[in-house]
Amino acid sequence: MKRIKFKIPIDKINYEFFNTFKWFMDLVEWGYGDTYFFIGSDVVKLVEIKFKEDVNPEKIVKKLLEIPHVKDAKLIPKNDHYILYVRANIFEAPLPKNALEIFDIQKKGMVIFEKGTFTSSEVYLYVVCEDELVRDVIAVLKKVYNGELASIKEYSPEDSPLSKLTRKQLETLLLAYKSGYFDNPRRVTLRELAEMLNLSPSTVKEHLRKAQRKIFEELIG
Repeated sequence: MKRIKFKIPIDKINYEFFNTFKWFMDLVEWGYGDTYFFIGSDVVKLVEIKFKEDVNPEKIVKKLLEIPHVKDAKLIPKNDHYILYVRANIFEAPLPKNALEIFDIQKKGMVIFEKGTFTSSEVYLYVVCEDELVRDVIAVLKKVYNGELASIKEYSPEDSPLSKLTRKQLETLLLAYKSGYFDNPRRVTLRELAEMLNLSPSTVKEHLRKAQRKIFEELIG
């Protein structure tokens, strides 16, 4: 397995989907840990983000919710910045014509868009894939995003206890951790977490319990 780091200068992204959020990027000082996963036809995105001075967070959320394909958006305070949660219908979004090639490449094998970081001038994507798909992934990323390869490194998922979790357990644990559910005091409640995942509170609680037990088993034995 390989982890590919891909650099995309903001001025090279020229499709309508990005232009929808161009105003948002202009307000950002930095973003880190951009993570997403799918719930049905919706994509849930989480990213730690810091805005430039004199930016009104409430106005940002209101403007995000005015975008037709955005179903929900929240800014959760964290120290001197925020955790941004956005849920959108990916099939209603104005994607570039060749964007479907990304989904096609994922059908060939293990291809995971792990995370992203960004500033107002550039974006870095981190993609994990099988060795034999590296060339195809790089070619598709160049075609869709007009970016360039930054690095390729070895990746060993078996080294992480998270590899023992089911997809639902991992998604629930990831959202809970990133949104501040485990912080003291908690930044989101169990009910709010359940609403983000479109699940019942009892189901979310069970996913978290099983996920934590599996991780403790791997770490403690």
